[in-house]
Amino acid sequence: MRGRYTFRTLYDQIKTQKGDFWRTNVYGILATLLLLPIPMLIPLLIDEVLLEHPGKVTETLSVLFDTDEPWVYIAVILLVVLLLRFTAFFFNNKKTFYATRITEKISYLLRHRILHHLERVSLSEYETLKSGGIASKTIQDVENVSGFAGQMVTTLLSASLMLVGIAAVMFWMNWVLALLVFLLNPLFLGFSRLLGRKTGELLRRQHEAYELYHELLNETLELFIQVRASNQERSFFGILQDRAKSIEEASLNHGYKAAVAHSSSTLLTNTVVDIFRALGIAAVAYSDLTIGMMIAFLFYLSTLVQPVQQLMGLVISYQSTKPALERINSLLSLAQEPHYPHESDPFDGRQTTSVALKHIRFAYGNGKEVLHDISLKAEAGQKIALIGPSGSGKTTIAQIMVGFYPSHRGEICYGDVPIERIGLPVVRENVALMLQQALFFNDTIRMNLTLSKAKSDEEIYEALKAAQLESFVRQLEEGLETRIGKNGIRLSGGQRQRLAIARLILSDPKIVIFDEATSALDNATEFHLYETLAPFLESRTTVIIAHRTTTIKQADHIYLIEEGRVKAEGSYKSLQEKGLIREDFDDPKI
Repeated sequence: MRGRYTFRTLYDQIKTQKGDFWRTNVYGILATLLLLPIPMLIPLLIDEVLLEHPGKVTETLSVLFDTDEPWVYIAVILLVVLLLRFTAFFFNNKKTFYATRITEKISYLLRHRILHHLERVSLSEYETLKSGGIASKTIQDVENVSGFAGQMVTTLLSASLMLVGIAAVMFWMNWVLALLVFLLNPLFLGFSRLLGRKTGELLRRQHEAYELYHELLNETLELFIQVRASNQERSFFGILQDRAKSIEEASLNHGYKAAVAHSSSTLLTNTVVDIFRALGIAAVAYSDLTIGMMIAFLFYLSTLVQPVQQLMGLVISYQSTKPALERINSLLSLAQEPHYPHESDPFDGRQTTSVALKHIRFAYGNGKEVLHDISLKAEAGQKIALIGPSGSGKTTIAQIMVGFYPSHRGEICYGDVPIERIGLPVVRENVALMLQQALFFNDTIRMNLTLSKAKSDEEIYEALKAAQLESFVRQLEEGLETRIGKNGIRLSGGQRQRLAIARLILSDPKIVIFDEATSALDNATEFHLYETLAPFLESRTTVIIAHRTTTIKQADHIYLIEEGRVKAEGSYKSLQEKGLIREDFDDPKI
């Protein structure tokens, strides 16, 4: 799935849909062949009926219907023309149906590719992404690419075949006029390519304006409470209005110039048609071209406009699709987290296992190193605590434990097996990281607890009871089906953290990492919560990151982290005797 998405990739995906591809083209060819003779049929009657120059059409109809009445000839030819048109209409609709299936399949495959790539994107890359830009790329740009694919499938072969067929008929009618017509076609296509480049660049600017607007709009709505609390609504929505104005200007520029490009193309085509009408009259006056054949030639010239404009539109669409592909590839080029093979499973058949960090060094991107030779270990079933001031690297250590960031040096082991031999999905299936900032979907309590996994009400309420939230949920009118708002906004901070703890219990991990997971609770509530959790944590390896001594005391072993290094380690009592335990490591007065 890695690599750029190119026009070649698009072509290969079209080819994989062989059934729909061939149906589209067969129906398109049939429709084209049926439409091809229509411009000639009625004009032939001008020569053979009105100008009384009998030919093959009237001779054949006379034999078939045993009459010389002009109205019979006209009625029969009209019926043939209508039959051809309606049958071609039916075939064109079938062609459109199968082409639409190809288009929608391309959209799905491209979105699947983008989402599959984003699913494994590295956390360092993810932190720089903005949801508005991703939404724009996965909706507008994908639609542009798939639309071009559908246009290519429906247009390229049919329009080319129509062009060839009309060319053959026109050369048969009058090769001099036909030669002049087709000498001008390359000029049309060259002109279209030039217009396509201009409008493609303007379309790129329009999409950039949309992306900037979507990014700020999404962030403003996500953080609306903070914006309002800071009394910054006017400022933020003022910026949004400015970006909306940029969209208006970019859209006006693209819309106007795209319309001018289209009308310029139409003007050029109609001008050429007018010129050839005059030349057709001259051909009748100075050659053996009949009036009926001249009218038929002009009809074919008018018919020629459609496939030429379709091919010109395809060229313009091709140029406009290039910026969309570039933007899609900007997502596909994001670095992914390491893919480790699943060679060993230290969690299989065990209630818990040990976790160890050996000589870990780490820096964010190309920045300064934030962890320096970190080594620590929690034996199976042991509780360890990481303490130290904010910014010392404790959260980074927790995130490295579950592979959010790959360490630059050193080794992470579970049950003495390096993480590179276990595989990140296996680690995350068995190791639960409880963050200080609990995150929730704008959905029901049930969905936020189970994350759409099948769990019984009994299991859910058991987890809520352990997290001291059961009575609260049972008192709600809709119970587990209560919606909690955007990121749990309808819950208090303590309720959100207890809900996150209930979610952790329900996931039944074998190793638990608490990263300030109870910081929103008061001391008494936190004490009772850990007391309630004791049976759940008793048989599990537990890593606790905390500041409060009430939380730290329950650890079997403590590591003091300062400035990205292990400054000291030991039991609570031994560290306290050395004066290394503080009541609150974030209190600057201590």
